[in-house]
Amino acid sequence: MRPLLRLNGQKLSKKPSSYPPLPFHLIRTGQLLSSLIVAIVLIFFVHQLKLEHYQIPWTFLLLLTVSLLTVLTLTLTTLLHTTRTLSTRPNLLANLSLTILWLLGLSLLTWNLGWTLSHRCTTTTWHNDDGIMVCRLYKACTAFTVTGALSTMLALLLDVSVQRKGKERGVYNQMLDIKGPTDVRSTSPFGGRFGGAGSGEGAVPDVVVREPSTDLQRPYKVRKPIEAQSFGYERPEEQTSYGGSGHEWDERM
Repeated sequence: MRPLLRLNGQKLSKKPSSYPPLPFHLIRTGQLLSSLIVAIVLIFFVHQLKLEHYQIPWTFLLLLTVSLLTVLTLTLTTLLHTTRTLSTRPNLLANLSLTILWLLGLSLLTWNLGWTLSHRCTTTTWHNDDGIMVCRLYKACTAFTVTGALSTMLALLLDVSVQRKGKERGVYNQMLDIKGPTDVRSTSPFGGRFGGAGSGEGAVPDVVVREPSTDLQRPYKVRKPIEAQSFGYERPEEQTSYGGSGHEWDERM
């Protein structure tokens, strides 16, 4: 059942969403999980760096910002989706901005952690268990940054697809083709175009709208008489000819 909105004690039906339910929710779930994991890992790193009085890298600040913005955007759009109808245009602009930030943060992260990502997390390179944990957190952060960027790109592609389909459905198709001021022709889903005998089997004659005839305004006796030829009947001359003053009738009698 579609959610209902209450307004002054009345129930109003919510406009159905244009998004397909399954891909819409799967993509957003991937965005949410990736953003939460990246944010948690980076908050841990920022906290440890502050305790050790180290300067926080700009890459961490950028990824932390974009992950928190993604969580905030998903929360707001989810509320709009459940209470109202989520519009594609603002959602598309939001996902476009987030995609740019995710790709920028991913490129900076892979550039700065290239050596760490290309080596195994062992005591030979990291010396102790704390170093191994940091190495694994770096790799986990990078992996979920990749999934966050990919899921946001998929959300952007879904927005573009839904908006394009909405524009195609919104194109007005003229159903009446006006040929003249008194001739209105329509189309039929059964016999094609209303074109009489040339439209194929099952065609319907043209629908013609004409101005009221002036003959209808005259008295009945002065209207134009009906011609017999219009019904396919040829009248014999002996039925209509006048033979004179009636002498022939008198001879017969």
